[in-house]
Amino acid sequence: MNEFTQIQLRTFKSFLVFSLLVLVVSLTFIVTTSQKYRISQIDFDSNIDLNFQSIDTLYGDSIWFVDENSFEDVYNDNPEIKNLSITKLLPTNLFLSVQLYEELTNIIDLRSSIKGVLILYENNYTVETKEIRNYLPVVEILNGPVGDGFNGEIISFFKTLDKYEYINNLLKISYDGVNLNAAYDKTIYELGDALDLGRKASVLGKYLSENSCEGIVRFITSESTIEKCK
Repeated sequence: MNEFTQIQLRTFKSFLVFSLLVLVVSLTFIVTTSQKYRISQIDFDSNIDLNFQSIDTLYGDSIWFVDENSFEDVYNDNPEIKNLSITKLLPTNLFLSVQLYEELTNIIDLRSSIKGVLILYENNYTVETKEIRNYLPVVEILNGPVGDGFNGEIISFFKTLDKYEYINNLLKISYDGVNLNAAYDKTIYELGDALDLGRKASVLGKYLSENSCEGIVRFITSESTIEKCK
Protein backbone atom coordinates (compact mmCIF):
# COMPACT_ATOMS: atom_id res chain seq x y z
CA MET A 1 0.00 0.00 0.00
CA ASN A 2 1.58 3.26 -1.11
CA GLU A 3 1.70 6.46 0.86
CA PHE A 4 -1.09 8.10 -1.17
CA THR A 5 -3.48 5.25 -0.43
CA GLN A 6 -2.70 5.45 3.31
CA ILE A 7 -3.47 9.14 3.30
CA GLN A 8 -6.79 8.48 1.58
CA LEU A 9 -7.67 5.79 4.13
CA ARG A 10 -6.89 8.04 7.09
CA THR A 11 -8.91 10.84 5.50
CA PHE A 12 -11.87 8.52 4.98
CA LYS A 13 -11.72 7.31 8.59
CA SER A 14 -11.61 10.88 9.85
CA PHE A 15 -14.61 11.69 7.68
CA LEU A 16 -16.55 8.74 9.08
CA VAL A 17 -15.80 9.75 12.68
CA PHE A 18 -16.82 13.35 11.97
CA SER A 19 -19.99 12.25 10.19
CA LEU A 20 -20.94 9.96 13.09
CA LEU A 21 -20.35 12.75 15.58
CA VAL A 22 -22.50 15.15 13.55
CA LEU A 23 -25.23 12.51 13.34
CA VAL A 24 -25.22 11.89 17.11
CA VAL A 25 -25.32 15.60 17.90
CA SER A 26 -28.10 16.18 15.38
CA LEU A 27 -30.22 13.31 16.71
CA THR A 28 -29.70 14.47 20.29
CA PHE A 29 -30.77 17.99 19.38
CA ILE A 30 -33.81 16.74 17.51
CA VAL A 31 -34.92 14.47 20.37
CA THR A 32 -34.38 17.02 23.16
CA THR A 33 -36.19 19.79 21.31
CA SER A 34 -38.96 17.63 19.88
CA GLN A 35 -42.53 18.48 20.87
CA LYS A 36 -43.05 14.75 21.40
CA TYR A 37 -40.96 14.87 24.59
CA ARG A 38 -42.61 17.82 26.30
CA ILE A 39 -44.02 17.32 29.82
CA SER A 40 -47.82 17.13 29.81
CA GLN A 41 -48.60 15.16 32.98
CA ILE A 42 -47.05 15.03 36.49
CA ASP A 43 -48.29 12.44 39.01
CA PHE A 44 -47.47 11.75 42.67
CA ASP A 45 -47.30 8.56 44.67
CA SER A 46 -49.76 9.78 47.31
CA ASN A 47 -52.28 12.50 48.11
CA ILE A 48 -50.16 14.74 50.31
CA ASP A 49 -51.34 18.23 51.23
CA LEU A 50 -48.31 20.20 50.06
CA ASN A 51 -47.64 23.28 47.96
CA PHE A 52 -46.81 22.07 44.46
CA GLN A 53 -47.71 25.23 42.55
CA SER A 54 -44.12 25.75 41.37
CA ILE A 55 -44.26 22.41 39.54
CA ASP A 56 -46.69 23.96 37.05
CA THR A 57 -43.76 25.78 35.44
CA LEU A 58 -42.42 22.40 34.24
CA TYR A 59 -45.35 21.74 31.92
CA GLY A 60 -44.20 22.12 28.32
CA ASP A 61 -40.50 21.74 29.20
CA SER A 62 -38.38 19.04 27.61
CA ILE A 63 -38.51 15.92 29.77
CA TRP A 64 -34.82 15.33 29.09
CA PHE A 65 -33.77 18.47 30.95
CA VAL A 66 -35.67 17.72 34.18
CA ASP A 67 -33.49 16.72 37.15
CA GLU A 68 -33.24 17.28 40.91
CA ASN A 69 -32.39 20.97 40.40
CA SER A 70 -35.73 21.49 38.65
CA PHE A 71 -37.53 21.11 42.00
CA GLU A 72 -35.58 23.62 44.08
CA ASP A 73 -38.66 25.82 44.51
CA VAL A 74 -40.69 22.80 45.66
CA TYR A 75 -38.17 22.15 48.44
CA ASN A 76 -38.23 25.84 49.41
CA ASP A 77 -42.04 25.90 49.49
CA ASN A 78 -42.27 22.64 51.49
CA PRO A 79 -39.52 22.33 54.14
CA GLU A 80 -41.07 19.05 55.32
CA ILE A 81 -40.02 17.33 52.07
CA LYS A 82 -36.90 15.27 52.57
CA ASN A 83 -36.53 13.86 49.07
CA LEU A 84 -38.22 13.76 45.68
CA SER A 85 -37.54 10.74 43.48
CA ILE A 86 -38.16 11.45 39.80
CA THR A 87 -39.26 8.78 37.32
CA LYS A 88 -39.54 9.75 33.67
CA LEU A 89 -42.30 7.90 31.83
CA LEU A 90 -41.49 8.70 28.23
CA PRO A 91 -42.46 10.51 26.27
CA THR A 92 -44.44 13.08 28.33
CA ASN A 93 -45.08 11.95 31.93
CA LEU A 94 -43.26 12.51 35.22
CA PHE A 95 -43.90 10.47 38.35
CA LEU A 96 -42.74 11.92 41.67
CA SER A 97 -42.25 9.87 44.81
CA VAL A 98 -42.31 12.12 47.89
CA GLN A 99 -40.43 11.33 51.11
CA LEU A 100 -41.17 13.56 54.09
CA TYR A 101 -39.13 14.27 57.17
CA GLU A 102 -40.41 12.43 60.21
CA GLU A 103 -42.99 14.13 62.41
CA LEU A 104 -41.72 13.82 65.98
CA THR A 105 -44.15 15.42 68.38
CA ASN A 106 -46.92 17.90 69.11
CA ILE A 107 -45.63 20.98 70.91
CA ILE A 108 -48.37 22.74 72.87
CA ASP A 109 -47.57 26.19 74.27
CA LEU A 110 -49.74 26.91 77.31
CA ARG A 111 -48.00 30.13 78.32
CA SER A 112 -50.77 32.30 76.90
CA SER A 113 -54.56 32.18 76.94
CA ILE A 114 -54.56 31.06 73.32
CA LYS A 115 -53.31 27.51 73.06
CA GLY A 116 -50.93 27.01 70.15
CA VAL A 117 -50.08 23.63 68.64
CA LEU A 118 -46.97 23.07 66.55
CA ILE A 119 -45.83 19.89 64.82
CA LEU A 120 -42.06 19.46 65.15
CA TYR A 121 -40.25 17.63 62.35
CA GLU A 122 -36.87 15.94 62.57
CA ASN A 123 -35.24 18.72 60.50
CA ASN A 124 -36.36 21.34 63.09
CA TYR A 125 -39.18 22.56 60.88
CA THR A 126 -42.42 23.39 62.68
CA VAL A 127 -45.89 23.88 61.28
CA GLU A 128 -48.88 25.30 63.14
CA THR A 129 -52.00 23.19 63.30
CA LYS A 130 -55.41 23.58 64.90
CA GLU A 131 -55.71 20.01 66.10
CA ILE A 132 -53.37 17.72 68.04
CA ARG A 133 -52.16 14.80 65.96
CA ASN A 134 -53.17 11.90 68.16
CA TYR A 135 -50.61 9.48 66.75
CA LEU A 136 -47.73 11.62 68.10
CA PRO A 137 -46.40 12.28 71.63
CA VAL A 138 -47.11 15.61 73.30
CA VAL A 139 -44.70 18.19 74.67
CA GLU A 140 -46.42 20.83 76.80
CA ILE A 141 -44.67 24.11 77.63
CA LEU A 142 -46.19 25.27 80.90
CA ASN A 143 -43.87 28.17 81.65
CA GLY A 144 -40.85 29.88 80.15
CA PRO A 145 -38.51 31.07 78.98
CA VAL A 146 -37.61 28.47 76.37
CA GLY A 147 -34.01 28.51 75.15
CA ASP A 148 -33.02 28.66 71.48
CA GLY A 149 -31.74 25.10 71.62
CA PHE A 150 -34.91 23.62 73.10
CA ASN A 151 -36.29 22.19 69.85
CA GLY A 152 -32.90 20.72 68.99
CA GLU A 153 -32.81 18.91 72.31
CA ILE A 154 -36.35 17.62 71.79
CA ILE A 155 -35.38 16.34 68.33
CA SER A 156 -32.37 14.50 69.78
CA PHE A 157 -34.64 13.11 72.50
CA PHE A 158 -37.25 11.62 70.17
CA LYS A 159 -34.79 10.42 67.52
CA THR A 160 -33.04 8.44 70.25
CA LEU A 161 -36.37 7.06 71.50
CA ASP A 162 -37.05 5.83 67.95
CA LYS A 163 -34.59 3.03 68.68
CA TYR A 164 -36.88 1.60 71.36
CA GLU A 165 -40.31 0.00 71.30
CA TYR A 166 -43.00 1.97 73.08
CA ILE A 167 -46.43 3.45 72.32
CA ASN A 168 -45.37 6.95 71.39
CA ASN A 169 -48.76 8.65 71.65
CA LEU A 170 -48.93 7.59 75.34
CA LEU A 171 -45.85 9.68 76.10
CA LYS A 172 -46.47 13.18 77.43
CA ILE A 173 -43.66 15.63 78.24
CA SER A 174 -44.17 18.76 80.31
CA TYR A 175 -41.69 21.64 80.68
CA ASP A 176 -42.08 24.27 83.40
CA GLY A 177 -39.29 26.55 82.23
CA VAL A 178 -36.69 24.72 84.34
CA ASN A 179 -37.31 20.97 84.34
CA LEU A 180 -38.82 18.31 82.12
CA ASN A 181 -41.14 15.57 83.30
CA ALA A 182 -42.27 12.62 81.19
CA ALA A 183 -45.49 10.74 81.90
CA TYR A 184 -45.97 7.27 80.44
CA ASP A 185 -48.62 4.81 81.51
CA LYS A 186 -48.43 4.79 85.32
CA THR A 187 -44.94 6.24 85.71
CA ILE A 188 -43.53 9.76 86.00
CA TYR A 189 -39.95 10.32 84.84
CA GLU A 190 -38.30 13.41 86.29
CA LEU A 191 -35.75 14.22 83.59
CA GLY A 192 -34.30 17.41 85.07
CA ASP A 193 -33.23 20.31 82.86
CA ALA A 194 -33.68 20.33 79.09
CA LEU A 195 -30.06 19.48 78.34
CA ASP A 196 -28.35 16.31 77.14
CA LEU A 197 -31.73 14.85 76.25
CA GLY A 198 -30.28 12.39 73.75
CA ARG A 199 -28.38 10.55 76.49
CA LYS A 200 -31.33 10.76 78.86
CA ALA A 201 -33.54 9.27 76.15
CA SER A 202 -31.23 6.26 75.92
CA VAL A 203 -32.00 5.49 79.55
CA LEU A 204 -35.67 6.43 79.30
CA GLY A 205 -36.10 4.23 76.22
CA LYS A 206 -35.15 1.14 78.21
CA TYR A 207 -37.71 2.01 80.89
CA LEU A 208 -40.44 2.61 78.30
CA SER A 209 -39.79 -0.59 76.37
CA GLU A 210 -39.77 -2.70 79.55
CA ASN A 211 -42.54 -0.66 81.26
CA SER A 212 -41.76 -2.46 84.49
CA CYS A 213 -41.93 0.46 86.95
CA GLU A 214 -45.07 2.06 88.32
CA GLY A 215 -44.21 5.15 90.31
CA ILE A 216 -41.48 7.78 89.95
CA VAL A 217 -38.07 7.58 88.29
CA ARG A 218 -35.79 10.56 88.94
CA PHE A 219 -32.74 11.28 86.80
CA ILE A 220 -29.77 12.19 88.97
CA THR A 221 -27.47 12.56 85.98
CA SER A 222 -28.00 12.01 82.25
CA GLU A 223 -27.34 8.28 82.71
CA SER A 224 -28.23 7.44 86.31
CA THR A 225 -31.59 7.30 88.06
CA ILE A 226 -33.28 6.72 91.38
CA GLU A 227 -36.43 4.60 91.25
CA LYS A 228 -39.46 4.69 93.51
CA CYS A 229 -41.58 1.91 92.05
CA LYS A 230 -44.56 0.13 93.58
